[in-house]
Amino acid sequence: MRFLVLNRTPLSGRRFPEWIGDRHEAVLLTDAAAVSAAPAVRAKQLAGYAHVEIAPDFHFNPLMEQHALELHRETPFDRVIALSEFDILRAARLRGLLGVPGQDSESASAFRDKLRMKQLLEKSGVPVAPYAPVCHLDDLLGFVAEHGFPVVVKPRRGGGSMGVRVIRDTDGLRALLADHRELGTDDGAQLLAERYIEHELFHVDGIVTDGVPRLMWPSTQGDTSCLDIMAGKPLHSALLDAGDPLREPLVAITREALAALPSPGTFMFHAEVFRDTAGRLVFNEVASRMGGGMIEQVLQLGFGVTLPEVYVRSLAGNAVPQIPAVPQRIAGLSLFPPRPGTLVEIPGECPVPGITAYHRHAEAGTVLGTARTSVEKIGSVLATGDSRAEVEASLAAALDWFARSTVIRTPEDELAATAVPAV
Repeated sequence: MRFLVLNRTPLSGRRFPEWIGDRHEAVLLTDAAAVSAAPAVRAKQLAGYAHVEIAPDFHFNPLMEQHALELHRETPFDRVIALSEFDILRAARLRGLLGVPGQDSESASAFRDKLRMKQLLEKSGVPVAPYAPVCHLDDLLGFVAEHGFPVVVKPRRGGGSMGVRVIRDTDGLRALLADHRELGTDDGAQLLAERYIEHELFHVDGIVTDGVPRLMWPSTQGDTSCLDIMAGKPLHSALLDAGDPLREPLVAITREALAALPSPGTFMFHAEVFRDTAGRLVFNEVASRMGGGMIEQVLQLGFGVTLPEVYVRSLAGNAVPQIPAVPQRIAGLSLFPPRPGTLVEIPGECPVPGITAYHRHAEAGTVLGTARTSVEKIGSVLATGDSRAEVEASLAAALDWFARSTVIRTPEDELAATAVPAV
C-alpha cells in the first residue's frame, strides 16, 4: 500500500517509514518547522520515504491538498495518515477526494466540531453541561440570561484550549466582544457557550483498533486545569491507580461517548471528563487523536507502548506491541508555564527523587509572554512511582524546586531597575 502522511510536528519522534514497514511506501507532506535544520538530523528524519515535500506554509493551506491530489494522480494512495488535531478534517476531506478508507468527514466533524459533538452526546444520553451555539451577541446574552455567570466560551473547532475563556461578569463579556468582532457580522462567529462547572478534571486516553478498545485509561489533573497554564499556573496529571474507584466509571462514560459518535474503526482518542462538586461525572469533549502536553510520554512510561506507533502499525496491517491491561507503573507529568518577563535563570538538571525526565524548553535571556495554549511551557517533568500518591508527591516537590530555581524578571522589575531616584 501507498501511504500519504500529513505532518506538522517534529519528525524526530515520528518514525513513519519504520512503523509503516518495508512492504509499503510512505509519501510525506510536512511543515518545514517539523524538520531539523541540522543536515545530519534532517537526513535521518527524511530517510525511508518514497517522496518528500516540505512546505513553509503548511497550516490550513489548501495548496497542500491540491498537491496531494496531483501526487495521487501520478501514483494512487491507499491510506492517509494525519496525527495533528488541525489535520483531522483536512485528512478526512482528502480521503473523500481520493476514495480511500479511514475516518471520513462525518466522523471527523463529530470529533472536531464541539457543537455537533455535544448534540450527538446529548441525544445518546451522555451527561454534558448545558450549551448553545454562539453566532452573534444575542445568542450569548440569551445564554447568560438563562444560566447566569460564569459561562465558558470556546471556538467550536479549537485545540489546545486556544481561545477558551471563562466569562465571569459583564467586563469579561465586553473583553470577549472586543476580541471577536465577527460576532457583529452577518455571518457571525463559530463559538460555543457552556455553563461553567466547578470540577476536578480527568482525561481518558487510549486507542481503538478494528473497532476494539486496546487501551482506555484515566488520569487526573487534580486541582489544576487546562486553562491554568494560560493564567501562569502549572499543570499536572497522573495516571489513576488500577484500584481507584473512579477508574471504571470514567472508562464507562468514555465508552458511552465514543459509542455516541461516528467513530472510525482504528483511532486514538483523548477525552475529558469533569467531576463536579456533587461527585457527578459530566462529559466535556473527546478528540480522535493522541493527547498533547506529554500525555504520550506518560503512557509510554506507564504501559510501555507508543500509541502513535500502535496506530500507524495497525493501519498498515503490521504486528503491534502488546498493551498491558493495567499500567506497569504509575506515571505523571507537570508543565511549568511562562509568564511575562525575561528569563534570567532556569535550572539544567532536576534532583528530585521520582522524576524520570526533566526538560527545559527555554533558555536564559528569552523574553517570555503569557502562554497561548494549554501545553505551552518553559519546563516540564515526568515522574514514575508505585502509586498515584507517590507520583503526585514527586510532581509537587519538582514544582517547588522549579519555582525556587527559576528567575523571571518581570516588566515591573525592569521598570523599577531603571527608575531614577527622587532627589
